[in-house]
Amino acid sequence: MGGFVVSQRVRVKTENLGPNRRVPDYVRGRLGVVFRVHGAVPDYSHDHSEDWGPLYSVLFGSTQAPDSHSNEKVIVDIHESWLADATT
Repeated sequence: MGGFVVSQRVRVKTENLGPNRRVPDYVRGRLGVVFRVHGAVPDYSHDHSEDWGPLYSVLFGSTQAPDSHSNEKVIVDIHESWLADATT
């Protein structure tokens, strides 16, 4: 896992990572920038057994959200297991 930092470029993974559907389809495979690092958060899933790693708020440009306008941005909270480093 990457241990991402604020302002770091990341890409949202596209592969199926199990039953967690909290990552919107419109950001899968997209580039974003870490906006905030939340760190570890409690697991509130149905059986409390999943470990998705630290949580990050990731900022995406407007063209990546459905029905968006050119100057809008969207911030999505995404667990580290869904993110890959995109700085290279």
